[in-house]
Amino acid sequence: MRLLRTSWPRETADAVTAAARQSTGSKEDVLAAVQLANGRWAAGTRAAVYLPSDTADADRRVGWECIERANWDSEASVLHIYETTDFGTPLRATELKVDDPGRFGQLLRERVDASIVVQRHVPLAGKRGVRIVGRRNPATTDAEVTWNIVLDKGLEPTQPGVVDAAEAALQQVRDEFGI
Repeated sequence: MRLLRTSWPRETADAVTAAARQSTGSKEDVLAAVQLANGRWAAGTRAAVYLPSDTADADRRVGWECIERANWDSEASVLHIYETTDFGTPLRATELKVDDPGRFGQLLRERVDASIVVQRHVPLAGKRGVRIVGRRNPATTDAEVTWNIVLDKGLEPTQPGVVDAAEAALQQVRDEFGI
């Protein structure tokens, strides 16, 4: 008899495998998982995080390069995960109610950090500016780099010249790094 050295149920691993095969055509192994207060699970693999979807019987696959940031609110026991979105639109937020994120929280931080290829702050108006972030999936070295533009507080895409300046900053960073 082979013992599994995991702390999540086999159903979680099977659900991740099924979701991975549906979205990528390949198998992904769970590296860490956390049980939510409602009994559902969130899991992480080398390539993606699997978050509960709106339907009870499905998980949503989000590549690590699509996670902008995450933070842990210990007082509320909530893990906040923010996904990247198109420039000028609010980040997609997911709240996971958990007792302790444990190894899943560590994996989340490690994989999001590993997805960042380049990060540069470019001033646009005094000290306020734009953060240009190039990300790629850390599971493969030949993945395409995706770019995010994040404006500092006090700058809005509706302000005159901000979008043009942000796009120029993006091009400057891409040229500098040859990406």
